[in-house]
Amino acid sequence: MATYNFNITASGVTQPADIGLGVSTDYVIANPLPSSAYFTLETVPNNEGFYTASSPKNTSGSFTLGAGLSGLVQNDYIASVVVAPGGGTLTFVPKTAIISSTLKLRGIGD
Repeated sequence: MATYNFNITASGVTQPADIGLGVSTDYVIANPLPSSAYFTLETVPNNEGFYTASSPKNTSGSFTLGAGLSGLVQNDYIASVVVAPGGGTLTFVPKTAIISSTLKLRGIGD
């Protein structure tokens, strides 16, 4: 299991390390803002800003939302959750191995 700390006020941070197939990964998300915000795992799109058949399906897998998280929206390329003030922990178990340079962590505050 790997654990990564992320502040919701950051944006466009590259995944800190590769994630192996089926390896449980915790994202401990801090939200110092007075209102809810969003945390997103996003596959890096191609040069035209799209996903293609050759794009890695980095968010294919299972997600578990800890206290403080809600509203999971997910497809094979992007996954987002709402993060309440104070934050929470998102657990992700991917169905495919992930190369760190192909996955971005994004926070979107108020």
